[in-house]
Amino acid sequence: MSHPIESVSSQVAGFVGLSQNFVKPITLASFADFARAVPASTPSLRLAVRGFFENGGTSCLLALAAAADFSRALDALAGHELALVCSPDQQSFPNAAQLLAAHCEQRRDRICILHAPAPSIPIATHQAPVNSAYAAYYYPWLTVADGKSNRTIPPSGHAAALVARTASVALAGVQGLSQTIDSTDSNALSARGINLIRSFPGKGILLWGARTTSQDPDYRYLPIQRLAIFLEHSITKGLQWTATETNGQPLWDEVRLTVSDFLLTIWRAGRLLGRTADEAFFVRSDQTTMTLVIGFAPLRPAEFVIIRIALDL
Repeated sequence: MSHPIESVSSQVAGFVGLSQNFVKPITLASFADFARAVPASTPSLRLAVRGFFENGGTSCLLALAAAADFSRALDALAGHELALVCSPDQQSFPNAAQLLAAHCEQRRDRICILHAPAPSIPIATHQAPVNSAYAAYYYPWLTVADGKSNRTIPPSGHAAALVARTASVALAGVQGLSQTIDSTDSNALSARGINLIRSFPGKGILLWGARTTSQDPDYRYLPIQRLAIFLEHSITKGLQWTATETNGQPLWDEVRLTVSDFLLTIWRAGRLLGRTADEAFFVRSDQTTMTLVIGFAPLRPAEFVIIRIALDL
């Protein structure tokens, strides 16, 4: 029997906002949905969700929590299929950056979008708050319209939309930045795992960086880490049927064929590099450890990033 693997969504984001009471996750497909569901919210949350949809975000889940209940909100999001998670009110929750990163590291199926705790931070002392392959940190804050005036807000909602879309376009609905970063400072901050947001004449305001906060070169680049998560999550979910099958060579042969067929579609879609499939990916099995070893080439043909998936047989 054929068991084709289906791609999981890589665009749904989870938001955590500050509220007086805990509210379980609400599905939002537009900013109008947010306005109806949350008539009173912090300006940071309201404008971040608006920015998410203004910049092409298609769907998000929103959980609300009091300052002491941030972990409860993350736990409520854990059972949902998300690709990204952020908190535009991060600065109001104690240890939020660390909790977001730990949540994503435990889940292994999502990246957290973090931001600086204040609109302006001295360049010399500015460091990312965590060292994680499951976190991306953006700076500075954004100036956006809020009624008849302007307001400076964290960038996480706007950034989440472009990261979800894997889009390299100017941010929509953004009028300015809380700090101007030149090329010299940009290089210094980028080396510390900080993704800059910069304004360029004629090009607009751009996300000028795509790194995780990890210092490990194998997990440093956000697009590669996002692709690895997508592949691992899709394959793991697509192989759940194996749990009820008899362990043996015929099963492992079918598993390798099923995973190879899935990776073939990903290669043909242009997401893996190589003139041939052999240059783009490989699938091997280690039956002694019940593990699939998968290599994929995201940057150059035959230069493989490795992921390992343990099967529960």
